[in-house]
Amino acid sequence: MASRATNGDEWADLFLSAALDPENWDRAIRAMAAATGSRHGQLIGFGPGASSFNWISDIDDSIVAKTATIDQSRPDLNYRVAADALRDSPTIVHEAQYDVARQSLRADDYLDLCADFDIFNGCQTRLLAGREGMIGLALLRDSKDGRTTQEQRDLFGAIAPHVRTAVQLQRAIEQQGFALLSGTFEAMDRACWLLDATGRVGGMTPRADALLATSRIRIRDGWLASERPDESRAIARAVRAVIDPPGRAADPVALRDDSGGVGIMLECYPLPSRPWALPFAPRAIMIARVGAPTDRHVQLLMRTFGLTPAEADIAIRLAAGQSRADIAAARGVSAETLKVQLRSIYDKTGCRRESQLVRIVGLISH
Repeated sequence: MASRATNGDEWADLFLSAALDPENWDRAIRAMAAATGSRHGQLIGFGPGASSFNWISDIDDSIVAKTATIDQSRPDLNYRVAADALRDSPTIVHEAQYDVARQSLRADDYLDLCADFDIFNGCQTRLLAGREGMIGLALLRDSKDGRTTQEQRDLFGAIAPHVRTAVQLQRAIEQQGFALLSGTFEAMDRACWLLDATGRVGGMTPRADALLATSRIRIRDGWLASERPDESRAIARAVRAVIDPPGRAADPVALRDDSGGVGIMLECYPLPSRPWALPFAPRAIMIARVGAPTDRHVQLLMRTFGLTPAEADIAIRLAAGQSRADIAAARGVSAETLKVQLRSIYDKTGCRRESQLVRIVGLISH
């Protein structure tokens, strides 16, 4: 059916199958390109982190890899983005707008890429736009295809609503994953937040919701944060490490309690991703481990690693984000004495880096 889709029902069925089975997106985009006499079809998303994607039919992977080296969302680099922003641009932006937009580019990076792969011509339209970014549909045409005709743009415009519906359906399906996963974690009685590809919170367990009311953890504009700016920055770094690029683990974030010990440990982990997933599915999970009293931390570290009381206190303060200068001042010791004590702590715990010590302190405390 992919090569023979000619009417609205067939296009609706073709893209509906892609929403329900994302492996079919390539077939659907390829059919659109063939029907319009274009070399490539494209579904592209601009947004923070893993919410950006670039699906192009019948194209070498090296092209997609090279496009990733350019910030394609910038109108001063990408004439297609600049053309979309022109005053009175039509719903289907095409070569007439491209010609105008190319005159105002400040660099040739995207032009060079288009020349290398012969994809100067085509047309495009927006499908969705919101806080998670923009998703657009496009035809990419080579010199043999030539510029789009009005008939080709009309067919592209007739296909686009079916693609928009498919994207919206897949978004609804992916977002349902937040409710399903939240229900699973409720049974585990954990404080967990589920994050989408932008790093925003898409769902949480009741324990996590309760923790927002009883701790310094907050949700600001959809992102997890702390009342303390340094802790907020640490949380943001951990989320970026997991989501952009996806699949990596992040060092835990220690949130201090009023006495300077570890009050809460936040651990961020990537969730399994699948090919052809849009940016709306759960991509990561943040788990909060609420700390025990500082003296209990001290006793656990002493028993586990043979630390002295002073060394255990220093390890806890360091894991909680205190600077070495602040730790030395709080304990009334010189910087050189603290350096010797830290060396002993690293030897006893087997750590080589401060991030390893943070993880050990957090895990052994729970």
